[in-house]
Amino acid sequence: MSVWINRWFSYFLSLSLVTVILVYTLDLPTLISGAPDLVGEYYYDNPVKSFVLDIFLIAAYISMGMILSNMLNISHDNQLGQISSLALATGIISSMFMGIFLMQNNSSFFSRWFRTVGFGAVIYDIIIVCSVYVVMIQLNKTIINRNPSQSNLL
Repeated sequence: MSVWINRWFSYFLSLSLVTVILVYTLDLPTLISGAPDLVGEYYYDNPVKSFVLDIFLIAAYISMGMILSNMLNISHDNQLGQISSLALATGIISSMFMGIFLMQNNSSFFSRWFRTVGFGAVIYDIIIVCSVYVVMIQLNKTIINRNPSQSNLL
């Protein structure tokens, strides 16, 4: 498999696993938010639409986290540094979105989500994005070990 196919495969698989475990099994969004109706609206009423949106949103968060880690000269081997930069970037971006949606006077899902959950929504984003990243890294290591001719996937 090509490097990009490996990356997207491991990303998609990690997002799927994290979603099933943290969202549908452990119900983490409800535990953090205390808003089961909003969680149900996002994850249960529109599961395919929400998953597709998450594919793009979480990929963007991970990309911004990796850009930040490069700007901070964090080594690719420094997993704690990589995860920390990802958590920081996710927190900043999610907080900016929270500010934008809180300023709006409408009833869109994300306006209601941030109004109801507050900073807990940012914490949830950090947990879900970093979890996807950690699982993705582990899957990449597994894929690399099975095909040693392809290195430096991330």
